[in-house]
Amino acid sequence: MEDIYAYKDEYDNDCQFLRGKYYKYVSDLITDFFEEPLPDNDFHTRFLDVLNTLESHEDVYYITSEMPFYWAICIIENRGTHHHLIKNKTNEDYSKWHTQYRIANDLVTFIIEGIHEETYIFNDNKGGKSLFLRAKYYEFVCSLVTGFLGKPFENNWINSMLITRLNALPASGQYKNIRQFINKQPYWAISIAENKETTNVLSTEQLKVYTKFLEEFYKNNGISSFVIPQHS
Repeated sequence: MEDIYAYKDEYDNDCQFLRGKYYKYVSDLITDFFEEPLPDNDFHTRFLDVLNTLESHEDVYYITSEMPFYWAICIIENRGTHHHLIKNKTNEDYSKWHTQYRIANDLVTFIIEGIHEETYIFNDNKGGKSLFLRAKYYEFVCSLVTGFLGKPFENNWINSMLITRLNALPASGQYKNIRQFINKQPYWAISIAENKETTNVLSTEQLKVYTKFLEEFYKNNGISSFVIPQHS
């Protein structure tokens, strides 16, 4: 089974389902949380078959529309079941276990979304409208992590937060909505690399290299800024 399943969602956006992590989570639920041996039974085989034969976003939603502990219980009991939890486990027990597991395994999400809309229209400070190139902005931040900082790119909680914020820009289209992004590309890149909201900034020497790195990105993408004024 390949760890990542890449697919298009219902809006034709690029997404990734971390099915390897999802399967490990369900397996660890069985062995660690429910304290049961991992069964080699028909339902376990069926569950693996579903994970291995994903064909569209609908298949992903079929898997993730149920709580992971549902699949764990089905595998334990070797049947579809309506049981909520078993072995006198409570929701509080599960929440505590999940929190500890998430921290220990750096687990953020099982589905990595892409940028839903390439651009965002907002009212600029000059009384007109401008486009924020949010897809290019995210692409640049990713390139900063790997190409400028030389760090491996990880789908951690900072990356997830950045994607969520870019996708959730409100329809009101106010300049204040994009202040969290404007000229803050290094902040987001360093934060992703460190997997925490950083207080570090670029040194004077790094800034010189960064400026050239940014100019090269602009040149390769035929733009001069991540904000483009719209002329009526």
